[in-house]
Amino acid sequence: MHNYPKSLIVGSTGLVGSLLLKDLGTKDGSILLISRRENEYLPQNASEIIINFDDLLCRNIELKEEVDHVYICLGKKLSTYELGYMPQENRESFQKIDLEYCLAAAELGFDKGAKSIAIVSAIGAEEDSFNFYFHIKGKLENSIKKIGYENICIARPGHLLGNRKDFRGYEIPILEGALRLASPIMQGPLKNFRQVEASKVAKKMVEVIREMDGFSILSYDDFV
Repeated sequence: MHNYPKSLIVGSTGLVGSLLLKDLGTKDGSILLISRRENEYLPQNASEIIINFDDLLCRNIELKEEVDHVYICLGKKLSTYELGYMPQENRESFQKIDLEYCLAAAELGFDKGAKSIAIVSAIGAEEDSFNFYFHIKGKLENSIKKIGYENICIARPGHLLGNRKDFRGYEIPILEGALRLASPIMQGPLKNFRQVEASKVAKKMVEVIREMDGFSILSYDDFV
């Protein structure tokens, strides 16, 4: 008798999360989604719980069954300029979504028996950074490490390419064009800032979390 894994995805309506869902939908095992809105695509092996994410912070969300793997793909929609400098008035909501919600979801999965977790972070994540975006991403990574998971996979992609459901800004095509032209000269540490297909990030996260043992950080070379 096979013991197929049960995966929890938090943030399955976003770019990477939706691709994770499609990938896991083709594999053995079952999927539980925690979402703020219904998914347009729901595989036969998936079930979904629609919540107010503030209830996560209040510990008002309970899972009826245990899970094996946790995938966290939550992230606030940001303007391009906010990656460089985030105005003070935008920082609270960003921290709530990209740190507090993610951490609460990770703790929920751990409490329900999960031994493995994969999260979407960002290249440049560093808790000591003066850049607020990188600071929060780094703080999330360090906080996840303290929960007690046996296996941790941190994906640190650069700019993500893919078909998004919402409008991201008129500057995005210009940014992507510039990154495409600059890609050959982005060598050494800069190589990790190259843009990458979100589908490759999702696929690698699933592959690693199902096979890994310990701690892993994924960057550009892992996604190509």
